[in-house]
This record gives sequence, C-alpha cells and structure tokens, in this order.
Amino acid sequence: MIKGNRFTTLDKISFVLLAVALAIFTTAQGLMHNPDQDCHFLIDLGRYIVRNGSLPKTAYWLINPDVPTLIQQWLCDVCNYLAFAAAGYTGTIILGMIFSLILLGCMFIYCREITGSNQVGLNAAIYCWILLGQFASTRPYSITIAITMLELTLLKRFFSKETHTRKETLMFFGGIAAVFVAQANWQASNIPYPMFWILSYIPQIKARKFRINLYALAALGTGAVFSVVSPIGIKGPLFLTYVGDAFDGIEVHELQPPEFPSLYTAIMIMVAALFIYSIVKKKLTSEQFFLTVGCFAMSCIFMRCCWTLVIPMGSLLGNLNYTERTHKMMRWTYVAAGLLSVLLIMKYNVEKNNDREMMIAVVPPPDQVTLYTDFNSGSYFLIDEYKIYFDARPELYDERIAGDKAFRDEAYAAWSGEIDYDEFIERYGFNWFAVSEDSYMEDYLKAHREYEEVFINQKDKIVIYKKADQ
Repeated sequence: MIKGNRFTTLDKISFVLLAVALAIFTTAQGLMHNPDQDCHFLIDLGRYIVRNGSLPKTAYWLINPDVPTLIQQWLCDVCNYLAFAAAGYTGTIILGMIFSLILLGCMFIYCREITGSNQVGLNAAIYCWILLGQFASTRPYSITIAITMLELTLLKRFFSKETHTRKETLMFFGGIAAVFVAQANWQASNIPYPMFWILSYIPQIKARKFRINLYALAALGTGAVFSVVSPIGIKGPLFLTYVGDAFDGIEVHELQPPEFPSLYTAIMIMVAALFIYSIVKKKLTSEQFFLTVGCFAMSCIFMRCCWTLVIPMGSLLGNLNYTERTHKMMRWTYVAAGLLSVLLIMKYNVEKNNDREMMIAVVPPPDQVTLYTDFNSGSYFLIDEYKIYFDARPELYDERIAGDKAFRDEAYAAWSGEIDYDEFIERYGFNWFAVSEDSYMEDYLKAHREYEEVFINQKDKIVIYKKADQ
C-alpha cells in the first residue's frame, strides 16, 4: 500500500540527485567491468561478420586449420565490434554503460507492472539493478536479462486477466515470438531461460484448485518454433547440448556453486525472507511460487544463474507495504550509494594500467610468431589478429562442435601438465608463449634455459615467454 502522493521541493531535489547518482554508478560500473576478457573475442567475431556478411564456418583465429565452429551470439558480436570500431576501448566502456541502462529501464518496466506503482516499481528496480552491477559489461548477459524482464512483463499482463480479446491474444503471441527471436540471435545458449519463465505459468493454483494453463502451453510451443529463427537454426536452442562436459578440468568461477558467505548468499536470504513473508501474509501467487523455487534451485547449482534471483525479488517486493516515508528513505539511500560510487571511479583510476597493451606490444607481429595461448590468455590476442592455440571457449574445440578436428583434450593435457611438452612444442613449432601464471606450462618454461621470460601482465596474471633464439 502506498500512502501520500505529494512531492515537496525536497522530494524533487532528491529525484534530481537520484538521476545524478545513477549516472555516477553507471559510469563506475562501466569502467570497472569493461573491457571484459570475453569482449576481445566478441569484437573479433563481430569484425569478421561485418566484413564478410556471414557467420564463420571454421575457427579462422586458430593455429589449427579448418576447425568447424558454431557462433551463438552473433548480434552481440556485431554490437561489440561497431562500438570498438567507433571509439576503441572507450566505445566498449560506453556500450557497457548503455547495456546497463537498458537493463535498468527494462527492470523498471517489470517492477512497475508487478507493483502497479511508479514509485514502488522504481525503488524495486534500482535495488535489483544495483545487485546486478557486475553485469555492466558488453557480454551478452545484461541484454539477456533485459529480454527476460520484458518477457515477464508480457506474461504478467496477459495472465493477469481471465479472458482475452482476439487482439490481445495475437499481440501476446507476437510478443512471445519476438522474445524468442531476439534471444536466439543475441545469445542462443540462453534460450532455455525464456522457456523457464513460461513454465512457471503453466501450472495454476487458484482457490485450492489446480489446472493447466493452455495459453501458457501454446506460448511455450510458439517460443520453441521461433527459437530456430537465426543463422544457426535448430543448433541455437540445442547449443547447450553441444557444450556437454567441455569445461570439465578447468575451474570456471561462474560455473561453480555460489560461495558462502557472499553477496549471492545474502541475496538468497533476502529472497527467502520475502518468500516467507508473502506466504504468511497470504499474498503469494502460484507464479511467484514457481519463479522463486525455480530461480532459487538454479542459483544453488551455478553462480552464473544467481542473477535470476532478482526476478522473484522484484516480484515479491511488491507484496510489502510501502509508505511515502519509505520511498523517501530509499531514494536518499540510492543517492548516497551512487555518490559513494565516486570512490570506485577513483579506485579504477589508481589501479588502471597498460599491462594488456604492453603484453601485446612485446610479441612480434602475427606473421612472425607461432603463439601458444591457454584458457586465460588466448582472447587478448584476437583483436590484433594473432592466430592462437586455445582460449576461453572450450566448447568450440570439443568433438561435439569441432568433430574430428577437436583438440580440447590435448589443450587440457597441456593445461594440466599431462603431456610431453617437448614433443607438443616441437610439433606445433611454438616460439612465443602466453601462459597463465603458475601454470604447468609456465613451470616447464621456467625449468628450461632455451626459454626466456619477456613480460608479466600482473593484472591478468599472464606471463609472456619466448624461445631464446627469437
């Protein structure tokens, strides 16, 4: 419930300061999270797509020739390249900020729909958006989350009514089709997400009666049909089946369960508290129940799924009682948090260095080297058009995608020290090496006089070596 609707001069000042604070927070997050490691291969792929007008069929960036490939986020690649082509890494930072603001706008639309109030919706949206600050990069996730917010808004508006006109029905299914087409071209690997949100509306429990929502079933079918509308067709919605166990053997932070204690566990506790409150107050809907349970379960398995917790949080926040005083307190709290983000900008300027640029500069031009790279180092060399050995996309080098050209197992053996390094290096003819600090490969290079340490990238913990005769 919202009491009072008059804005004093101080209230108006608080809204102005809120806008300034959000701008500062957006800038801070854009600087802190860009350029992201993945943006280098996104830019490289976008450059290829723009120049050639099609997706690559083989991994042109590899030392190994003619390795089949599958690109599932082509539209994001193009956006990254166009921003970089326009203004270099400054363009990348600005793009990350734009993505973040798009996410905030879509979050507001969703929270306003849930709460039925601009003020409550704004406060809830900003709260959830701040928790998603780490997604302020040019990776596909921020826009994937924004698409999720729009889909959930569409679902809420449609299923809040018992009956629908023909026009409303057509617009609803047209919107569902658009959501799936957008997701299939932006980040096809996450097509399961829009399917999950529809699933939460299929079972309905009202007045202690259970029934199946046929409109939701039809929406799921519509989404499945339109999820193949992309350059990679059916391979888009099936992309996760190609990934399989490609990441086994490498500890990827976001593929681990959330650490305890951490920000994610704090969010889980908040969601659980809101969930229990809604049950006690008899305000919990069946959609909120299934969304909360589903998102909670996914977040307990993979850290990369923890962003989904803001979905039930945004929905459940609408079950609280709000007063005008509450809104004022939340606005001024956001203003304070935004202004404190100046400290993050200062921290960024203090810690900023040119390690990545210097790392690239010490390596001879691409046509003069045969460069070994590993999971952590490979992406950084792609913008400068080096041919690399390996990078942070092991699923592309597994047999499910690469077929008989697959070399993931060999790359993992080199990563884990389970390989004859002498034979491996001689076979490929490597004369320069970009290796993760304290890796087995670095131990080997340190132990042999024919290799020299050239440069240490302290920021990314990557060490450059060369053969002594180079």
